[in-house]
Amino acid sequence: MIEDSMAAKLGWILPSLTVTLSTLVHILSGDYRAFPFFISEADYPGLQRVIFTTGLVITGFVLMYVSWRLFQVNKVRGRWYWMHLSMICGIFVGFNLIILAFMDMYDHIELHILTAVNVFHFGLAWGVVTHLGMKEGNKRGKNLRYMSITLGFIALTGMSYAISLGLEVHPEFIDGEWDMAAMQPWINWAAPLEYLLIASFMLTLSSFGADMEPDEDGTVFGEGIQD
Repeated sequence: MIEDSMAAKLGWILPSLTVTLSTLVHILSGDYRAFPFFISEADYPGLQRVIFTTGLVITGFVLMYVSWRLFQVNKVRGRWYWMHLSMICGIFVGFNLIILAFMDMYDHIELHILTAVNVFHFGLAWGVVTHLGMKEGNKRGKNLRYMSITLGFIALTGMSYAISLGLEVHPEFIDGEWDMAAMQPWINWAAPLEYLLIASFMLTLSSFGADMEPDEDGTVFGEGIQD
């Protein structure tokens, strides 16, 4: 069985590498439509799609495992009801990430948007309920989550607002006429905020590792304690 510390690190390192590498390959290959572009636009036929799909599928399974282990090692000292919600949110995020990896925005735009929205919103919710559940959590992890969750809400709000402004001008976009070029003036704002949102998720995921590290006696926080 993979160690908790390794799983926690994979939970944020793997998606960070996936997004970075697929974006770079998309740019260097010259396949990008315009700049800046949404992260999912890097899921384009070629090497970038292989990186994007493979990385996110593996990440989805890793996140489901991390959410389960977070629950297992913190359910006793933590607030059990919040930790149950944390596990549900984490599994839901991982499941949607796996679907998103296969449902690219070029051929399956509706399902892609649905799963992306689920990942964004439930990803933030996962961080919040986990933070609330860590009654005696690691101080370093808590401080990191204060920053990352705040950053995530700012990025998600800004990205959603930028997209809504574009939809007011181009309501036909809602009806399935996906003219990304027409939306580019608003994507210029929304796309960087999406990358900022993902960065906030990576910080939140990295904070989980602090609550999965062994104590001085070698046990993991919360394990071996009975009611």
